[in-house]
Amino acid sequence: MWVCLWCNLNSGFWNIVPASNLDEWQLAIRAMLPFGVLPMAFFFFVIRKKLILPWSGPSSLLMVYGCFAAIGTFFSPEPGWSLYWTMNFLATILVAWNFLDRKDPVGSTRQLLQVTWVAAFIVAAIIGYQAQGSIFGHTSTAYGLAESELHGLSRSSGIARWAAIPGLVCLVKAYHCRRLIYFPFFLGIAAVAFFIVYRMQSRGAVFGSIAALLFCLVVGSRLRRYALPFAIIAMIVIFILDSPAALSNQFDEYIRRGQTKEDFHTLTGRTRAYENGMAAFVDAPVFGRGQWADRLVIKEHVHNSFLQAMLNGGVAGAIPYFVSWGAGWLIFYRLQKRRARLSPEDRVCVLEAGTVMMFFTVRAVPETTTASYAVDLLVMVAIYVYLETLSLSVSRRKRGRFTPVFLPAPSHASPQLRRAS
Repeated sequence: MWVCLWCNLNSGFWNIVPASNLDEWQLAIRAMLPFGVLPMAFFFFVIRKKLILPWSGPSSLLMVYGCFAAIGTFFSPEPGWSLYWTMNFLATILVAWNFLDRKDPVGSTRQLLQVTWVAAFIVAAIIGYQAQGSIFGHTSTAYGLAESELHGLSRSSGIARWAAIPGLVCLVKAYHCRRLIYFPFFLGIAAVAFFIVYRMQSRGAVFGSIAALLFCLVVGSRLRRYALPFAIIAMIVIFILDSPAALSNQFDEYIRRGQTKEDFHTLTGRTRAYENGMAAFVDAPVFGRGQWADRLVIKEHVHNSFLQAMLNGGVAGAIPYFVSWGAGWLIFYRLQKRRARLSPEDRVCVLEAGTVMMFFTVRAVPETTTASYAVDLLVMVAIYVYLETLSLSVSRRKRGRFTPVFLPAPSHASPQLRRAS
């Protein structure tokens, strides 16, 4: 079911039409997958014994938000389309909850997380191969050029996001792998991934990657010990090879991407989208207008997760959505405080989850994350469910912990028993 949700990406309700060739058939089949996944996920979740997560957790709060957004579907200008994306959104959380097996919930959700990393790596590798002409070409930048090679399937921000996820995960794995032979392998993948992020010139992905890298340097002790000195040496070499003024000009040109002052100050038209989005929110402030309301109401991407949540679910849905971000970081903080009780494998997985979560937290401001069905939601739900399950397991072990008390043997006991006591 999780693979089916990944296969449904870059598809949509409009592809469910009579097919005349192989390409149309695969699009139609991928678009119809949620109609089977949602009832199947609900059925298995009800009949099988699952670990129940608290409603204060981020995945449960996202489910509450999704239900309010489902109510907003009745006020959507296109109820059928909004209902379709609502099905995808709710199915993502339900399928992730199906990994909460009572026998080994931590191991099962850890597997969900690792499968998610592998899926992101596979898609990033496919995209990198298809757009290799612009990514690894001789042009000064690949911004706006890779889209033509991908025939509009992904924009520069989307390509950079796909690359950043495996790049961040592989960097953490490189400095925590037990076998030295894996170190250059993971580090090489991370280097290629961050090169793609750099070439795409997506400001949201670039700043999100920088924030995530700084985060894992601060939180991860191994990265502080080995990666931080290397990063400092690399920065010193860069400053020696070029003057600060020249570096400042290069940085300014990289950030501006050749835009005019007006385009730069309006965040490439985002300020207009924010104004239109707020106006649409005022028209339906209680329950919103259902999933992907920005595309259906203001006819453009609103480019902000929190504003999109307000459009989709109104105030009723936006409140649990806002809280879900804080709940996710609170769980991560608690796990970091108790990291001594975690297994070595879980310590690495928690750091991977937190690093990727930091990337999406920064990216939630200029793009949309977890507010609607997309790869961002698939990744973040896997992170949330794993962190919630691990935190619940650690808390239960703490409550069930006891200290045995050994009483001295009586004086008339045998010498062997007194020695044992």
